[in-house]
Formats: sequence, C-alpha cells, structure tokens
Amino acid sequence: MGSGKYGALSGVISRMQMLDNINSNLANVNTTGYKKGVAVFETQLNEAAATRGGQATNFTRINREAIDFSQGQLNKSGNPLHLAISGEGFFRVQTEEGDMVYARRGNFQLNQDGEMITSSGAKLLDDGDSPIIIPPGDVSITPTGGIRVENQLVGTVPLYDFEDTNLLTRGNDGVFIAPEDAVVTKSPKPEMLQGYLEGSNVNIMQETARMVYNTRVFEAGQKVLTSYGNMDSKLAELGGLQ
Repeated sequence: MGSGKYGALSGVISRMQMLDNINSNLANVNTTGYKKGVAVFETQLNEAAATRGGQATNFTRINREAIDFSQGQLNKSGNPLHLAISGEGFFRVQTEEGDMVYARRGNFQLNQDGEMITSSGAKLLDDGDSPIIIPPGDVSITPTGGIRVENQLVGTVPLYDFEDTNLLTRGNDGVFIAPEDAVVTKSPKPEMLQGYLEGSNVNIMQETARMVYNTRVFEAGQKVLTSYGNMDSKLAELGGLQ
C-alpha cells in the first residue's frame, strides 16, 4: 500500500473518531454539568523526512480527548439541595469504593443517614473531607458554601481548583479523576448558587456544524481510498500483461 493511501486511511480513521466525539457531545446536551470533549489531533511525519532523499508523508491521528471546562448555563431548579458552581471550581466527593473524585454536577440528594450524595451515591465532602450531614429542617446554603439549617451553621461546602485541568480524566456519573501528582487547592473565593443546576456546555449549532464538516471530510477520504484501490487494480492488470 502506498504512503499516500496510508495517509488517506489515517485521515478517515481520525474523522471517524472525531464523529464519535461529536455524537457523544450531542447525546449529553441535556446532561446536568456535562463538559464537552474536544478531540486533539496529532500529525506524525514519516521518518523518511529525516533524510533529504526520503519521501515524507503526514499521518493524522486523534492523540487524546481534552475536556472543555467552560461554564454551562445555570438553570433554576428550586431544589434546596441543588448547587451550581458559578465560575471555576469543583466539588470533592467520595465514591462508594472510597475514592475521592471531583464533580461539577450539583444535583445532590439525601441518603437515609442525612448525607448529601450524588445520583450514584458518592458523598459530598466538607472542608475536612468528611461527608456532609444535613439534619432535619429548612436548608439554606450561602454563595460561599455555608450550610445553615434553621439558621444554625451545620457545615460548609468547599470548592477546589486545579493548576492544570488538562490532567483530569472522566469517571462514571459525571465525575472527574485527578492523578496523584495533580496540584489541587481549595478555592479562596468559592461561588455557588442554591436551587440551581449547571447545564451542559455543549452548543448544538456548533456541534452540528462540526458533524457536517467532518462527515464531508470523511466521505472525501473514502473517495481517495477508492481511487487508490482502482489504481492498485490497474497496476496489477498491467503487471499481469508482462
């Protein structure tokens, strides 16, 4: 197979991966706190480029998926246990397996022990990394995270910032996993809204336009591969006549 055919094939595969990325974003357009994925392309130059006489060919591939942590729209829910982060920051939660992970999705509820948990059962942690327990009564949460029940302070919801959010990877139920070497600090000026939820940051119009463009590039790559296949067949026929 010629190097040009390899280049076209790598382009087709990359566009298939890009379309998978777009489909995932569109499927989560209404998911609370969802952060869209952005496919990161990487171009590899054939080693022949190292020599003047070599014929270099560019190959394209998806290197990784970056996560766009830009703010989603804040929507009023009216539920006093719902929290939306305004600006940067993450909640710290503990999964049922005991792992500490981070979340932007603030659709919390209470379990039978009065602990604030996510829909998958992960516990929201206070500034001492203990589960937040809400006693019976009217709950009010200040923009800086102070929790009051019947006007008595019962806990605090802290937010956390990362020096490099590119280190975060996706986990289950909308959480994000930080590697051990990630630099994380407590937000000095947390800002959250009680009774609101952050929506997805997926823009339907932008993703649809990306889908149309990548579909056309994918189809063009298929035509190139077909042309190379026809050329190979003709060359085989010519070789058979000798």
